[in-house]
Amino acid sequence: MMKKNSGQSGYVLLEALVAMLIFSLGLLGLIGFQAASTKIATDSRFRTEAAMLADELLAKMAASEISQVEADYAVGGSKFKAWLNGRVKGGSRLSNVDVTPTFVRSATSTTMLVTLRIEWTMPGATTGSDSREVKGVYETTTLLF
Repeated sequence: MMKKNSGQSGYVLLEALVAMLIFSLGLLGLIGFQAASTKIATDSRFRTEAAMLADELLAKMAASEISQVEADYAVGGSKFKAWLNGRVKGGSRLSNVDVTPTFVRSATSTTMLVTLRIEWTMPGATTGSDSREVKGVYETTTLLF
């Protein structure tokens, strides 16, 4: 008859539980990393789209006569409204988008400094318990001549 050593009973079960704990912590870390990487990729996609929209509007301004740029592309301008409604609100993925152009005339009548600020709401992003919306912002400045 074999004698059992009571000090070693359950040792394999304890090893299995510790291994499952370590595996679970690693898996939770990977899930957190995946969530952070998805957030960064989404933010990058929206910033890229905002940069392309800004570049498109600035190209339209550069192709226009410098004396008409401010009148046509200010917030109430006809060309700005057409671009905003057709291309930005109708064709982009940016939600609750707001585009604000700012014009600064130079000393000469042949150049103008234009700043475009594009602001949008990040989908599904709220901060804290007060549920404020998180905004994405892209701003660029260029010299038209």
